[in-house]
Amino acid sequence: MMVIFEKGFALRHIGHLDLMRTMQRALRRSNLPIAYSKGFSPHVQLSFAAPLSVGIVGLREAMDVPLAEPVEEEAFLASLNEALPPSLQARKARLLEDGFPSLMALVAASRYTLEAGDGPNAQAALAQMQPFLTLDTYMAMRKTKSGEALCNIRPLVQEAHQEGDKLHLVLKATPQGSLKPGLLMKCLCGMADVEEFPFLAIREEILCRDSGGKLVSIEEYVHG
Repeated sequence: MMVIFEKGFALRHIGHLDLMRTMQRALRRSNLPIAYSKGFSPHVQLSFAAPLSVGIVGLREAMDVPLAEPVEEEAFLASLNEALPPSLQARKARLLEDGFPSLMALVAASRYTLEAGDGPNAQAALAQMQPFLTLDTYMAMRKTKSGEALCNIRPLVQEAHQEGDKLHLVLKATPQGSLKPGLLMKCLCGMADVEEFPFLAIREEILCRDSGGKLVSIEEYVHG
């Protein structure tokens, strides 16, 4: 079952491992026919499309919940939401056919909104977005599985436009990793020569590519 859920503002500082444990406990309490792993210590084998960084709100996050038997989508939603807190609610459930790709393998990009505020540092940084887009290369230190590495982050910004004190972005995900909003904002502050400032990052949705190569929401992906 693909589950689209919201990780709200109040839980934005909860890490991925805590989120996974919370979901596992909720699924156990829901009495839904969840499939468990085999062996000495059976557990729910959840898989998430793209773990959300600490501090970021997620409006349409995606996870795959294995079922021991089919359940109607609306009944699944109702039972799971009864076991979840108000700031962590499932918004959609979709039964997946056999052979459906893993959600993590489908991820191609994410759509974000950054709410920067109207302070002078914020406005100076946001003003650097268009100059940034004219570049072919912007090298920055990015965290990878093997440590920090100097990377060209410019190709990872697919779309960007400003609307008042908000910055709307589509950031690519590649086999080598993805670009976090915090790193992009840090680079914009560097270009503007201003100190970093607090901002709110919201992931609006996770994107994948359809059969024609177009970016679509992962919850709308059609297999085959």
